[in-house]
Amino acid sequence: MDKITKLAKKVLEDHKAEDVVVIDVKEKTPFADYYVLATATNNRQLNALAEIVEEELEKAKFSVGHIEGKPESGWILIDAHHVIINIFSREERERISLDELLARK
Repeated sequence: MDKITKLAKKVLEDHKAEDVVVIDVKEKTPFADYYVLATATNNRQLNALAEIVEEELEKAKFSVGHIEGKPESGWILIDAHHVIINIFSREERERISLDELLARK
């Protein structure tokens, strides 16, 4: 795991995100090396987690490409170039099942 991935994981864990998982996808996709998945307990926390991850990455001089989604949708994606950070509501994480999709070989 590289520095940006470790930082994103630590920030999410430190701010009480649940079920934080890092999946190495280097061998599966040409556009990312890692996916970081986390669950927020409510929309307010989902938004706060996205904001703090973006702030901490930028503070550490890592660039953030763009951010997609809104708390109301249950899913916010932060594109940190080779690291894709996904923060979900519980319901959306279960519905999307990205953990299972990315874990397949």
